[in-house]
Amino acid sequence: MVRELDIARTAAGLAMGVRDFCDATLLYDGQDPPVTLLSLWGRGAWELQAELAQYAPLLVQLHTELSAVPKKGFPGMWHYEVVEALGWAIADWIVCHDGEAPSRAWVVTTLVQLAGQFFSRAPPADWPALRAVLLCYTADLPTVLLSA
Repeated sequence: MVRELDIARTAAGLAMGVRDFCDATLLYDGQDPPVTLLSLWGRGAWELQAELAQYAPLLVQLHTELSAVPKKGFPGMWHYEVVEALGWAIADWIVCHDGEAPSRAWVVTTLVQLAGQFFSRAPPADWPALRAVLLCYTADLPTVLLSA
């Protein structure tokens, strides 16, 4: 069962992935005024956090399902390697797309790719079951990701 604290921690992890963008002045078409993630976003810091936080329940659900598969250990630090990386990817999308948020489909596809890369360090015997979980989230899973 998903706990509220798990969702809150995951939302915080997504926000941590954005931190590299928040203090940086971005190169943007040679404009004179400094451009930041928040100035490109144009909707305020709380709204950016809400954009990120909406994906926390999905991340927790996927983590719970994938965590049940490996028979031996865990291949790394999920919150650093997947959650923060997804926050960074969303921020990067916003920067590269003039302040627009990515679609939910793009976020899910990116999440599944990050999760697949993360679990590629699990024992190969676990890959078919891990791949089956990921395929529940997208049919666009690259064939090379956790291939049998």
